[in-house]
Amino acid sequence: MKTVSSLLLPVGLLVLTALAVNFPGPPPEQLTSFLRVYPWVVWAVGVLLGLRFRRGRVVFALLALALADRVLERFHPGAASEGAARFAFAATALLLPLNLAWLSLAHERGTLTPRGLLRFSLVLAQPPLVAFLWLSYHPGLAALLERPFLPAALVPAARLPHPAVLAFAFAFVATAVAWARRRTFLEIGFFWAVAASFVALATGWQATTTYLATAGLILVIALVEATFAMAYRDGLTGLPARRAFDEALTKLSGRYSIAMVDIDHFKAVNDRYGHDVGDQVLRMVASRISTIDGARAFRFGGEEFALVFPNKSRTEAAAALEVKRKEIANDGFALRGEDRPKKKPKRVEPPTTGTAKAPITVSAGAAEQGGRFLKPEDVLRAADEALYRAKRTGRNRVCT
Repeated sequence: MKTVSSLLLPVGLLVLTALAVNFPGPPPEQLTSFLRVYPWVVWAVGVLLGLRFRRGRVVFALLALALADRVLERFHPGAASEGAARFAFAATALLLPLNLAWLSLAHERGTLTPRGLLRFSLVLAQPPLVAFLWLSYHPGLAALLERPFLPAALVPAARLPHPAVLAFAFAFVATAVAWARRRTFLEIGFFWAVAASFVALATGWQATTTYLATAGLILVIALVEATFAMAYRDGLTGLPARRAFDEALTKLSGRYSIAMVDIDHFKAVNDRYGHDVGDQVLRMVASRISTIDGARAFRFGGEEFALVFPNKSRTEAAAALEVKRKEIANDGFALRGEDRPKKKPKRVEPPTTGTAKAPITVSAGAAEQGGRFLKPEDVLRAADEALYRAKRTGRNRVCT
């Protein structure tokens, strides 16, 4: 679902932008007024959110988009000489995708930090540097930035100069690689920002500002989604986090059960096998309990997990938990051998010796709404008490 939403939302924004800039007949006054303020709202809101959530990469990407828009607005064919307009367009079309690619691959270093200020200076210095080069060497530079060198079949009648086409191709690859490595909303946002920027520079002067603003809007939405994911989803296990669980409690009504699950002797696992193995055990247990039918699993904190069973009694919840408890206890956790490759090979050879396993068990407690337990907090407290009863009576069991 995350991948689908990351695909559909930017595509939808680009389609809406295309409909707005290609409105049949005279556009309504409301649409004209909106498109006039649209870029400024995006830049302002995006920068404020980026500063608030310390997302320097988004702030600097928005700055690069805004600078590109202002340069193209200042040096469009009707406002500058033909040579200056062509050079400004070619330089912007080359630098903008390279900036987006660089920022997508870079690590987050904040905004008002030494490295953040250095990045700010690098982006801000580009327009005056381009202006200096134009004033000093404009004939040779203009010819260089517009020189065709790609096969005609590859770039048929392209409005973009060939160096810019190559820069955009590099930016698409770079942002796709960044997304494949990190799998976050911001990385997919950078990819679609490159796509929107490409459309902006390839469609004509009249729609450039609107498409560049849409590129910025895509980054702003990606920033909001990434911040939301950090707050509501556990980065290690992929399960909804404690904040999501607390909100889920406020929405419970009718009949339901709540369960608490704890990994037995987890500290001993960390001490004996190391924290890397401990993290793998947490992910394994999370993946197992997340498949319990009729339940929604959450990372509660540490080695504890919480499950909500809507329309289920504590007996039904305990039966489902018992099945997973037995699976985890019987399977254990296969330890990675020293000679085991980090990536799965195409052909898996059968092991010559037995695979070492760490014994992993879980304890669980479940409670049901009703009787003395009318509020979700009461049910949660009862489930927690049942969990500790399971741990006191020998662990590796389910109590209600």
